[in-house]
Amino acid sequence: MQILPKEFVLTNLEEKGRLQFFYHSPSSELPVRDVLNEQGRDHKTEPHIEIGAENFINPCYQKNNIAPFLKSTEKYLFLFTTCKSEKLKDYLNRRFIVGYIIKQKIINCGDHYAAQGKTKLYTFEDAYPLEILFPSTYRNMRIRKLSKEETRKVLNHFKTKRNILLECINEIKRLDRKNLTCKGKNCRFRKECLRFR
Repeated sequence: MQILPKEFVLTNLEEKGRLQFFYHSPSSELPVRDVLNEQGRDHKTEPHIEIGAENFINPCYQKNNIAPFLKSTEKYLFLFTTCKSEKLKDYLNRRFIVGYIIKQKIINCGDHYAAQGKTKLYTFEDAYPLEILFPSTYRNMRIRKLSKEETRKVLNHFKTKRNILLECINEIKRLDRKNLTCKGKNCRFRKECLRFR
């Protein structure tokens, strides 16, 4: 059993959330992380949708977003990205909330912590344009808390949309054939990892 800091919260969560940015893979029309390092920011491991986690292998915005999220009563970590697929002309270079992780578990990764839970992802066509929520500031945004009202708007938008999580995992497998963005056989979550199941 892992020992977690007492200030981390998993019960009595509120219908609120916060945004978490990730780099999109230009080779994909699906909202998957940049596993091929096409944007020159390294082979991205997060969000690690294979186990429904954020910050599992590498901490990103740990001190200023993930740790505060884990200490809060916020229930949702909303994943957003800038679409970089040249094939998606109507969405190219625009920012979208493409899904979310419901905070259900916390993973102690040794030198940092990860949020884990049920994960939902949506196509860019079904995504929520960030410019609707934050018309003047969305271009430079990386992290941000959402109010209950903002959270409700985003969740309502996704109510009728189809979760494409498994398609996104298959896309990551297709792109990252050498498994550069996972721990592979050494991963403690290998049995539950959707990448290998």
